[in-house]
Amino acid sequence: MKKLLTLFLALAIGFGLKAQCPLTEAVDFTSTDCHGTEVHLFDILDGGQAVLIDFFFTTCGPCQQATPKIVESYYAMGCNMHDVFYMEISTSDGDAACQNWANNYGVEYPTISTNGGGNTICSQYGISQYPTVILIMPNRQIVIQDLWPINNAQTVINALEQHGLQQHDCNAASYDPQVAISIDQVLETEVTATFTPNEDCASYAYTMATEAEIQEWMGIAGLDLPEYLWTYGMPGSGVISNTFGDLTPNTEYNIYAVPADIDGNLGEVVIEPVTTTPGGGSDIMPDFTATDIEGNTIHLYDILDAGQAVLINFFLYGDELSEAVMRDMVEAYHLYGCNEHDVFFMEISPNGHDNECQNWVEQFHVEYPTISRDGGGNDIAQDIPVGYYPTIMVIRPDHTFASRDIYPPTLEYILNVMNGEGYEQHECSYDETLTFSMDTVVLPWCEITWITIHNNTAEDAIITNICDERYELGFYIGPDSQEWLSCNVSEYIIPQGESVELGIICCVTGKGLVPDLVTITSNLPDAQFVVMVDDTWSVDENAASVTLFPNPANDIVTLSGKNLGTVRIYNALGQKVDEFEANGSELRINTANYESGIYFVKTNETTLRFAVKH
Repeated sequence: MKKLLTLFLALAIGFGLKAQCPLTEAVDFTSTDCHGTEVHLFDILDGGQAVLIDFFFTTCGPCQQATPKIVESYYAMGCNMHDVFYMEISTSDGDAACQNWANNYGVEYPTISTNGGGNTICSQYGISQYPTVILIMPNRQIVIQDLWPINNAQTVINALEQHGLQQHDCNAASYDPQVAISIDQVLETEVTATFTPNEDCASYAYTMATEAEIQEWMGIAGLDLPEYLWTYGMPGSGVISNTFGDLTPNTEYNIYAVPADIDGNLGEVVIEPVTTTPGGGSDIMPDFTATDIEGNTIHLYDILDAGQAVLINFFLYGDELSEAVMRDMVEAYHLYGCNEHDVFFMEISPNGHDNECQNWVEQFHVEYPTISRDGGGNDIAQDIPVGYYPTIMVIRPDHTFASRDIYPPTLEYILNVMNGEGYEQHECSYDETLTFSMDTVVLPWCEITWITIHNNTAEDAIITNICDERYELGFYIGPDSQEWLSCNVSEYIIPQGESVELGIICCVTGKGLVPDLVTITSNLPDAQFVVMVDDTWSVDENAASVTLFPNPANDIVTLSGKNLGTVRIYNALGQKVDEFEANGSELRINTANYESGIYFVKTNETTLRFAVKH
C-alpha cells in the first residue's frame, strides 16, 4: 500500500509540474503507428512540413483534457495535408489501448504506441512529464519545447501561426496532372515521341493529327478537345515512347495529350507541333566533310560519287541502346566486304570525344571510320537532323536516302534494306591478311634486322611458327626480347589492329647456309606469309620478290616482280581505290589523282606500303 501511495503522489506532482523537452534539435525515428502505418520523422520534415508531437499516456488526466483541443486545431491547420503534420506518441500504452483512445477522441493523425517504440522515442526526447507538446520545424530545430497550458484549440493555432504556419481547410489534396511530350525522331511518314507524366498524373490520353483533322473529329463527336482526347485518344500511363505511322511527308501535324489525376480530373491539354520531312527524290542527304579519330578526312559525297552506298550508324557514347547494336553492325560490315565493294560503313557520335570513341572502337573491334564530336559528329547530326540514337541510315550513290532509320536496328533489318537495294555480299580482302613493312630482308653478318608485322585482320592473330628450312636463323619478337624463338614451339599473339617487330639474325659462317626465305604461319585460315631473305648478306644484291619505287611517289609508282597478277590499291581506310591486271613483270601506276597519304598495294602474295606526296 505504501508503494502505491508513493506512485500516486509522484503522478500528482508530475501533473502539476510541467517540464520542457530538453532537446533543441530533433532525433530521427522510424516507427509504425497503432493502425500499422509507417511513420518516418525526417521524411516528413524533408518534405517541407513542420511536425507537432503530443507525448501522452491514456490514463493521464491532463492528457485527456488537452487531446480534444489538439484534435480541433488539427482540423483548423489542414489535417496533415499542408504546413504542419500532427502525431502523438504514448510512453506506456499498447496498440489496443491506443486504438480505443483514438476512437474515443476522434484522433485521425498517427498514434504511436509502445508496440511501435513509443517508450523509446519518449526516452530519446527526454520527456518526463505528460502531456508534452513540441513543434519541430523542417530544418529539424525544436522551436516549441512544451506548449502548456492548452486552454483551447486557439492556443495551439496561435502558437503555430507565430512560426509562420497557416490555417487550411481539410479538403481533398489538390493535384496538378501534367504530361510532357518530347519529339525523338521525325521521318517522311513516321514520327516518334515520348510522353512523360508528372507525379500527379495517374494516366493520360494522346493522339496525332493535323489541325483540320482534329477539328473535324471534334465536330463529329460533339466534344471539346480535352473530352475528345480522353474518349478517343490512345491511353497511356507512365513513360511511353510511341511511333505514329502512315503520315504524309512534308505536312504539319500536332501531337496532343491530356493528363488526368487519380480521381479522373482532366488537366491542361499539351500540344506539340511537328512537320514530317519531305519525301521522294527531293529527300537528299546533306553533304559533309569530317575527320575520323585516326585523322583521316571523310568526304561523304566523294564516297557516294565514286559509286558506293554509305551506311552511317549514329550512336551515343556510353548509351546502352547504342552499344546493343554494335555486334550486328560489325558483322554487317564484314558481310558486305569491309568497305571495298557496294557499301561503305562509318559511324558518327555527337557526344563522344576522340579518346572516348577510341575506347569504343577497341571495345567493339570497329574497323570502319569513326567520327567523334571532335571531328564534327555533333554538327553532322544536327544538320540532318538526327533525333534518336542509335539511328542507322543508308544513303544511295545518288545522295538520296534508301533508309533514314533501320528499325529495329538489327542485322536482319540491315540485310533487308541491303537486299532491297540490290547490294551484294562480299568477302573482305583483309580479313585474313597480315602485312609487313617490307617483304625483303637483308641480313648483315651477325646483326639483327627488324621488320614490322601488322595485324590487319578482324581478330587477334596468333603466330604459330616462324621457320627457315635449315634452322640457321634466330628470331626475336620485340626489341626487348632476350630469347631466340624456336621454329617448332614459337607462339605469339598480335592483337587485331596492332603491330609487332620481328628481329632476324644469322651468325653462321658461310653465306651458302642462309636460306632463301622465312615462313610465318598464324592461326588464321590460309594465313601463311613469306619473307624473302638475301643469301648474300649484301644490300646491293637485295633480291626482292616484289619492289616498288619511288617511295614516296608523286605522279607515278612502279611495281616490279614476278607473277604480279591482280594488283589492288587500298587507301589507309581500307577502301579499294584501284585495281589492275599486270601482264608482265612491271606495272606503272598513275598516282597523280591520289590524295596525299598512305596506301597499300596488294599482289597475289605480297602487300607493300607506300606514300603519296604531291
